[in-house]
Amino acid sequence: MVVEILAGIALVKSAVSGVKSMIDTAKDVNEISHHLDDLFKGHEQVKKKQAKKGNKEWNIYLSGKFKDDEEEIGTSMSDVTAEVIEQKQIEEQIKAMSNMLNKRFGAGTWNEILELRKKRIEEAKEARKKAIAEAKRKAIESDKFWGKVLVEGGKIIGIIVGVIVMYWTIAVNSKAKLPWFW
Repeated sequence: MVVEILAGIALVKSAVSGVKSMIDTAKDVNEISHHLDDLFKGHEQVKKKQAKKGNKEWNIYLSGKFKDDEEEIGTSMSDVTAEVIEQKQIEEQIKAMSNMLNKRFGAGTWNEILELRKKRIEEAKEARKKAIAEAKRKAIESDKFWGKVLVEGGKIIGIIVGVIVMYWTIAVNSKAKLPWFW
C-alpha cells in the first residue's frame, strides 16, 4: 500500500515535471494532456490509498517523534499528520501545474480543464448507468421471449402427445384396420 501511495505521488511529480519541460514549446493543451492524465491518476491513486490507511514511512517517522505507537491505527497523531502531509504534497504539485498552465495559456485555463473533466466524468457515469439499464431491459426481454418459447413449445409437444394417444386409443379399441402407423 505504501508503494501505491508513493507511486501516486511520483506519478503526480513526474506529470508536473513533464509539463514544465513541455510548457514553453507546447502550442496547445493537447500536447501536454497525457501529463494531465497522469496528474489526475496519481491524485486519485493517492486518495484511494489514503482512505484505506496512511503512508507507513511517514507514520513510522512520526510515531517515533510523537511517541504514539500504541494508539489505534488511523486515529493516532502520526497517522493523521502523515495523511495531511501527503495531501499537501499533492495539492502543492497541482497548484504548480495550475499556475504553469494559466501562465502559458491564459487565466482560467486550469478551471476550464477541471470543469471539462468533471463534465466528462459525469457523462461517463450517466452513460454507464444507461448501459446497465439497457442491459437489464434486454435481459428481461430475453427472459420473457425464452419463457414464451418454452410455454408454446410445451403446448406443441402436448398437442402432439395428445394426438398420438388419441390415435393409439382408437387403434387399440377399433376392430378395423387403421391406414397408418401400425
